[in-house]
Amino acid sequence: MSDRSAPARARLALVLLALAAAPLGARIPSFEEVAGHRFGERITVHHEMVAYLERLAATSPRVAVVDQGTSWEGRRLLMAIVTSPANHARLDAIRAAAARLEDPRQLAADELASILDRQPAIVWLGGSIHGFELSGSEGLLKLLAELAGAEDEATVTALDRLVVLIDPMLNPDGRDAFAHHNHQRLGHAPNPDRADWGNDVSRWDALRFRTGHYYFDTNRDWFAHTQAETRARWPTIRAWRPQVMVDAHEMSPDVEFFFDPATEPWGAYFPDYARRWFERFNRAYAAAFDARGFEYMTGERYNYYYPGYTTSWGSYQGAAGMLYEQGSSRGLAITRADDSVRTLADALEQQYAAARAAIDLAAGSRRQLLEDYLEAHRRAIAEGGEGTRRYLIEAGGDPGHRAELAGLLERNGIAVRVLRRDATLERVRDRRGAAAGSRTFAAGTYVVEAAQPRSRLLRVLLEPDLPLPPAFLERARARLDRGEDPRFYDVTAWSLPLLFDLPAYGSADGRPLDLAPLAASPPPAPPQATYAYLIDGRDARAMSVLYHLRQRGHRVAVALVDSRIEGVEVARGTVVARVGQNDASLHQAVRQLAAEHGVAVRAVATGLAAPGLPALGSADVVPVRRVAIALLAEEPVHPYSFGWAWYVLDRQYGLPVTVLRADSLGRTPLAPYQTLVVPDLTDASALAAKLGADGLARLGQWIADGGTLVAIGGAVDFVRQHLGPFALRSFYEPEAESPGDGEKPAEEKAPEIRRFPVPGAVLRAVLDREVWLTAGYDGDELPFLVTSDRVFLAPEGPPDRGRRVALRYASEPPLRLSGHLWPESLERLRGAVLVYDERRGRGRIVAFAEEPNFRAYFRGADRLFLNAVVLGPSAP
Repeated sequence: MSDRSAPARARLALVLLALAAAPLGARIPSFEEVAGHRFGERITVHHEMVAYLERLAATSPRVAVVDQGTSWEGRRLLMAIVTSPANHARLDAIRAAAARLEDPRQLAADELASILDRQPAIVWLGGSIHGFELSGSEGLLKLLAELAGAEDEATVTALDRLVVLIDPMLNPDGRDAFAHHNHQRLGHAPNPDRADWGNDVSRWDALRFRTGHYYFDTNRDWFAHTQAETRARWPTIRAWRPQVMVDAHEMSPDVEFFFDPATEPWGAYFPDYARRWFERFNRAYAAAFDARGFEYMTGERYNYYYPGYTTSWGSYQGAAGMLYEQGSSRGLAITRADDSVRTLADALEQQYAAARAAIDLAAGSRRQLLEDYLEAHRRAIAEGGEGTRRYLIEAGGDPGHRAELAGLLERNGIAVRVLRRDATLERVRDRRGAAAGSRTFAAGTYVVEAAQPRSRLLRVLLEPDLPLPPAFLERARARLDRGEDPRFYDVTAWSLPLLFDLPAYGSADGRPLDLAPLAASPPPAPPQATYAYLIDGRDARAMSVLYHLRQRGHRVAVALVDSRIEGVEVARGTVVARVGQNDASLHQAVRQLAAEHGVAVRAVATGLAAPGLPALGSADVVPVRRVAIALLAEEPVHPYSFGWAWYVLDRQYGLPVTVLRADSLGRTPLAPYQTLVVPDLTDASALAAKLGADGLARLGQWIADGGTLVAIGGAVDFVRQHLGPFALRSFYEPEAESPGDGEKPAEEKAPEIRRFPVPGAVLRAVLDREVWLTAGYDGDELPFLVTSDRVFLAPEGPPDRGRRVALRYASEPPLRLSGHLWPESLERLRGAVLVYDERRGRGRIVAFAEEPNFRAYFRGADRLFLNAVVLGPSAP
């Protein structure tokens, strides 16, 4: 019998031969074939990007795709690796060589010469980390299409000399939210009118589209890695160790494309390598834009002083970390101030042009990039042998925060070691930077040696203070006095030992130490208790265990005073779970929750304390009620403050919350909730207007009936102005006039007091250890991050247990620990109130003048916030 399929197989073979002989560009699908639209015709959403990257990987020998993880909302975070087929065959060797270049201490001369001869430079390009800044992703997709299939000499040469990492989906959750918003509002053609509902969004929605699921700006999260998107990507950067990093953004529609260099101030440790390459890339960008008639600006905006941007963090990781800022098209088109229309197609073309110029320069400068990268790391290691030789973090403070800080440093490529035995060092400074002379450090102290490749980054993160250049501050003050933006652009303090409230030191003593690698060691499971379980009071995670024990129906208490049981200290804030007050399921619940949250638990056989100290049955060991937590959202709540509180409660401490809409608060029954958190507000009066008189009355009654209202930032003004008498005063209020004086004429009234916002400085605050809110802190001081101009004053009159200041700014120097604040702020804030508790009937209001959850890496205030939320309904 004849094989009737033979002709078909022959025809298929001919087709395959023809395809193999066809140019590469003809063998891979066009973007339109996969996405269903041309570049700039629609906003490319996440699933279309995924499909396109995967199709390129299947059809182009130049493209491989790696799955880095998922976003909070479950979207895959794909990255394309684009290079020549020959380089693809040796990617493991390329990554290994990159690691050798980063740490050249063990690199022999012959190995180095071989690496420099053969190693491609690594270029990383990321797009649209702010979701509604569309053109970065679109421009990189166009670049990817070209690199995958173009066969011109420049492209082929570039891919021989480079490994290009293209990550076009830095923030898929925010981007898809905005894309759907815009697409749902399209008519038959895009409407460029700024007032069109596709272009006009509320402040809340604008930040929702800019940020990720938890309303975090992930372009401030690169050293902290709090968010799923940055946690998924730092292994990529650390594995590949790029020489060039590009972050493609957008800004106002009415300005032209920005490329580096940025403007002042530059941090004292910002890498020279990056700044030199900024100038070279600047010339390449200018030439590319000049050739195409594109307008641009450079050197007059933005700065990289803060180390958590993609660009600055990338530079501290050893790359030339660069920024593109394209004037936005908002959606698909927008009318600009001069009546011209900018389209997404226009904007992505400029992003593409800049990225292609970066590729071409990097390819032509491959060896110089590698040599400069190597030399920069040699210098960084050598600099670590000068000045402060090492940083030390003792046991003390919150043990969970100490472990988290060590993990954060290691994720940043900073080696952390552990002292094997006690060691005495000279020339020691404390975490404020004050001289501490000689100090003996116990075994178990964490040690960060400065002489390592990430020397500059570790100094930026661990030094107490990085003063701003005086010339910049002089110009910033002049701008402020003219009513202009002083151009700080972000916070001016982030010293991690201060923000984590840990006992840390630096030492110029370089004597050898006996060090071991850092190793995780979870607390051991406790034996079965006969009297009670004591959960470490200095660990904020104890509040998580307490909460979940109560949710399971167990009776639990918290110690508000220090004691000593069976010869061991019981710190204020210790959670007490008595065996006799619970059924047998308590034992398993405590072991399970302690392991889940990593908390140390001690089993005791008695409640009797050392002589003179309170027993576990003391009135100062307070039973805790079960709590249900509500959190207010949407206008006029500030999205960042909302997101930080939501994330801290939900993710960091595993405390579920019910998110209530501000529009519905006035008619929502509040009886099911014991705690309501009102984050920072952009307009206190706007919330009062949404509630109306009846809603305000119901909220006030809920508090009087036993509810705890936790007010943050601007929400404190809402309480003061709209929830009846509240004793906390504002520095900016005019003095009350005596009754019968009558209203003063306008010319006799005191002028409005000028405000001086604090641009993110860490100030010294003093705890009142007699107030329940401060349980869990073993010292009497707390560094606090300040980012506003709010100044609140303590109530006047005689002492009142119903009105307690838990935390106030230090009255005596030093007040400023790190960062910048103006002299006027320094004077006003001395002795002012930071955290305040006022009883209202059976309930209470806890007021935070400043943000306790800032970006979820200000960890020192965690316990204050958790105490307010979890203990507030039960506290005395």
